[in-house]
Amino acid sequence: MGVALLDLVETALRVAKQALGKRAGKPVSGGLARETHIVAHCIRKEEGHSYAELVDRLSLMPDVCERLGISSDAPPDPTTFYHSFDRYAMYVWRA
Repeated sequence: MGVALLDLVETALRVAKQALGKRAGKPVSGGLARETHIVAHCIRKEEGHSYAELVDRLSLMPDVCERLGISSDAPPDPTTFYHSFDRYAMYVWRA
């Protein structure tokens, strides 16, 4: 894994937290933090993967998983990221 990918993750995480503001963090119902979904989409778009490939790749990147709070041993289902894409307002994606 290149340093550029870790830089992308760190930058995207910072920007996602800023864009989400008070809504950053884990939802009350549990699951992944909101900014984790956004950073996962950034990784997916940057590397040109499908949702299934994204989950496979994340399981091979323990440093990225650690920063995102994802278990590399049991990554989330691809539909988790697929369905989260439409949940966020356009201003979050523009940021």
